[in-house]
Amino acid sequence: MRVPSRTALTIRALAWVARVEWGRRRRPFGELLERLERQPLGRPRSISAQSALAAVGRAYELTPFRSSCLKESLAGVGLLRSLGYEARLAIGVKGAGTPVDAHAWIEVDGAPLDRGAAGHVVLRRASR
Repeated sequence: MRVPSRTALTIRALAWVARVEWGRRRRPFGELLERLERQPLGRPRSISAQSALAAVGRAYELTPFRSSCLKESLAGVGLLRSLGYEARLAIGVKGAGTPVDAHAWIEVDGAPLDRGAAGHVVLRRASR
């Protein structure tokens, strides 16, 4: 099994960023998320989930789009699923202050891939 280069992985991530940016302008959020989370799982590859998420970050740096934890997580879900990971989006809040500290992250096998998810109360997690 051949591992794609960093450049090839970033190009794949760019395709997912474009899908998310187009989709969020054309579809209701729930429909966009459902489409991403129904993305058929690709053949498992020897690419770490962290490497894939780093590629999404690099892809956003190459575009005129402003990134956010939600948009990067959406693109990450699509990319990770295409790489064989059972990726799901989670959204949560932390604290009762104003403004509310909201965060979106990706979970694989029920575990968050983002340390920033710690301490957040989950408001939305995809059903399996």
